[in-house]
Amino acid sequence: MKSKSQIYAKTGFTIIELLTIMSIIVILVGALLPALNMIRWYARYTTQKNQFRNIETGLQTYEFDYGEYPDSGALDTTDEPYCGAMKLAEAMAGQDGLGFNPDSKFTADDGTGDTELYPPFTDAPWYYENLKKRKEYLEAKDVQLSSLTGLYGTNIGDFPFPDEVALLSDVYKRNELRNSKGTKLGMPILYYRADPAKLLHDANYPDNPDNIYNYTDNQDLLELGVPWSPSIVHPLYQDKYGNEPGYVFYQKTMDESALPIERPYNKNSYILISAGGDGIFGNGGSMRTKDVYNFAGAE
Repeated sequence: MKSKSQIYAKTGFTIIELLTIMSIIVILVGALLPALNMIRWYARYTTQKNQFRNIETGLQTYEFDYGEYPDSGALDTTDEPYCGAMKLAEAMAGQDGLGFNPDSKFTADDGTGDTELYPPFTDAPWYYENLKKRKEYLEAKDVQLSSLTGLYGTNIGDFPFPDEVALLSDVYKRNELRNSKGTKLGMPILYYRADPAKLLHDANYPDNPDNIYNYTDNQDLLELGVPWSPSIVHPLYQDKYGNEPGYVFYQKTMDESALPIERPYNKNSYILISAGGDGIFGNGGSMRTKDVYNFAGAE
């Protein structure tokens, strides 16, 4: 008959067996972690693409209403800095997130003459009449708006009215700053409208007046760097030698399937760009660092 000690000795694991099991677990976790991270980043990438699709639907509806896509030029009608990213946000949601005012001329001071297009809330009847005119081209769930100071703090360059002008953010929430509600924000979505009357996409001559896209549309915004470290220069801001202007923009948006003829993607419509997971415009490479575009090209 076996003693109790003999019986109990066979019911547990030895130290060697436990260490072996733990080693196997560590190896499995190490092998699975990169795959899990890739799945997580791909999910964010897909979410950003879905946001672009929602914006595209809004822009198509806007184009149906007004006969053209919103302008994306770097300046407003008074020659104040008011870039493509800001005009996109206003067209899709208005400068206050309550809808686009059809009377807009896309001016940074949110008005035309003495008319205030996006006034602060008031109980006056004219305010509700103003709201009735508005058009929402993006649903509230698809909009993450912030002011320029909400995204960049005091590093706002030459932009006027930084507390009022809206920007539409991507889904990555890379920014270390938070808006007035304490929400972590993504980087602005850049918007460039094509000029179908033009014929070229000349990366070696970025200032060619015949280029279909104008790299300067968001250059003032790119010049601000990244909110958490303004000294970081966006590659999208630079030329091929690491200086300004936007050689990289033309390279990143070139339709490689059309080579050797240089043509951009979406040559008859527009380009949207998210800075991706690292929050830096113009990067490529891994899922975590590459930009996201509204076309299926090299990213």
